[in-house]
Amino acid sequence: MAYTDHSVRVTTVGPNQTTVEGTVYTADPLSNLVVLNLSATAPTTINSTSLVAPAGAYRIIPISQISSFQLLSIPQQPSEYPTNPALNLIDIHAVQSRLARNLSAQQAAQARIGPKGTTPTDQALFEALSRTHPARWTGNMMLISDTYLIEKPYGAVNVKFVEGRRGDLERMKKVVDMERQKITLRISKGLIDGKLSDSSASKGGLTAGAKKGG
Repeated sequence: MAYTDHSVRVTTVGPNQTTVEGTVYTADPLSNLVVLNLSATAPTTINSTSLVAPAGAYRIIPISQISSFQLLSIPQQPSEYPTNPALNLIDIHAVQSRLARNLSAQQAAQARIGPKGTTPTDQALFEALSRTHPARWTGNMMLISDTYLIEKPYGAVNVKFVEGRRGDLERMKKVVDMERQKITLRISKGLIDGKLSDSSASKGGLTAGAKKGG
């Protein structure tokens, strides 16, 4: 990647917030991990003839856990390389902007995931509503268009106004009810996470048990 071997300062999110400095050994977009070499010595890049990682202490950091990133320095061009100002010119601001966009995208994706205890059905409802309305989680509630709050168990009867806001509450209730019906149909076909709902699974287990006992 463009920032491999660049010296950086990274701060992670709480509750155990830490700040570390090192050179970027690798940044893997597939696993969403950044590996920093914390050694004070100059970085040594792996080449085609040696797949051995350079010596040093390494820190593996999930991109989603990074709250801030600062580029401290860029690697010097090796002296044996031909001097070419056009090739040596690196836009530091562009590098920072690119990583900032990646971090922002990761954090946005993380923010769309419901709190602990959110079921596939609940998450599917949130995703469905967010396709047509601005939506985000606030605690255990879904906040839609900064106007409607949907509390557990996220049914039409659980839709209410945010204090001081006004809108078409009945219409939003109908939208929630319609989306839940669609999700129920998808669950019955095993199309959400490849799982049936807990109630369906329980009924299936009871039916099987009744047949076995009979």
